[in-house]
Amino acid sequence: MTKILILKLKRVNSQKGVTLIELLLYITILTIILSALVPFAWNSIGTGVKASVQQEVNSNARYISERIKYEIRNATGINLLLGTIISLATATPATNPTLIYRSGGNIMIKQGTTDAININSVNTVINSLAFTNYTSGDGKTKHVKFVINLAAKYGAARQEYQDSILIEGSAEVRSN
Repeated sequence: MTKILILKLKRVNSQKGVTLIELLLYITILTIILSALVPFAWNSIGTGVKASVQQEVNSNARYISERIKYEIRNATGINLLLGTIISLATATPATNPTLIYRSGGNIMIKQGTTDAININSVNTVINSLAFTNYTSGDGKTKHVKFVINLAAKYGAARQEYQDSILIEGSAEVRSN
């Protein structure tokens, strides 16, 4: 009879399943792993966003700088240069004069009688634009320096969405 009782007890204890302690252990291990992975993933996403914003600002800065240099170099002369606006004389009647100025947070270029176009993207804002005339006293060398402060234009206040750059460049009218 004791032999039958021992066999029945072994059968009862050998049932398959998970005990409460094992369940709590599995949940604890899963929680530890997730608490390490989630912040890492969130940080990776934030770093990607920051890199994207920086790329947008830097590529706009590079394009604007090169476009202003191109317009100055291809001009035949400087008609007018006031701190934030420059008027360039060109040999082509369709593009004469070429105006470069800041309007409402954008850098605008107006060539001849055509409408002014915005040369920075909608995701950036121009905080300042300044031109300085370094033309020689005898007028043989017509040189212009420009300084532009460009920033990201995103509504979010998080630091990942904020970036700015100060660009300084200069160009000389080549047709001298």
